[in-house]
Amino acid sequence: MAYAGLVTGYADVRVPRLSMPRFLRLRLPPHTRFLLMIGIMISPCFLADTYGYWIQRMVYTSDQMVARQRPDAILAQIHKFDVACAVTDMSATDQGRWARDAAQQGWPLYPEAGPGCYKPDRNLRGIIGLKVFSVACPTVVLSALDQRRWATYAAAHDWGPYPQAGDGCVDP
Repeated sequence: MAYAGLVTGYADVRVPRLSMPRFLRLRLPPHTRFLLMIGIMISPCFLADTYGYWIQRMVYTSDQMVARQRPDAILAQIHKFDVACAVTDMSATDQGRWARDAAQQGWPLYPEAGPGCYKPDRNLRGIIGLKVFSVACPTVVLSALDQRRWATYAAAHDWGPYPQAGDGCVDP
């Protein structure tokens, strides 16, 4: 059995033997070679993206700049907490047990959400007979710029307003 690499297809086909071309080696100092390689390695697309972003930033309005800022800074000024309320059709004995348990745990009342509502220190979602939802409120009075940022951040996440909890509070 003959291997394909050892057998030529036709005797008339000849592959010319070529030597590798000799490149002229530039005699440059090491620092110049380093700068030359850096210049070659930096992609023009990278530079174009950077300059394009700078030019784009010059035409942004102040609202667009606020929308592009990191939301972490605004979230540091926001307090998010859970609220648990007894369902209205819960029996009186269950409501009393719920009130006793909340008092034992030391959970403060949260009358802004309605009667029988508390601010628990943990998530109580999935417990039958409780209506649990979250509220996010500013911890300090926000400046006009921060209020706009908070409003755009809440609107971008489809969080509805919850005015009974206070000014700027939302229901995430």
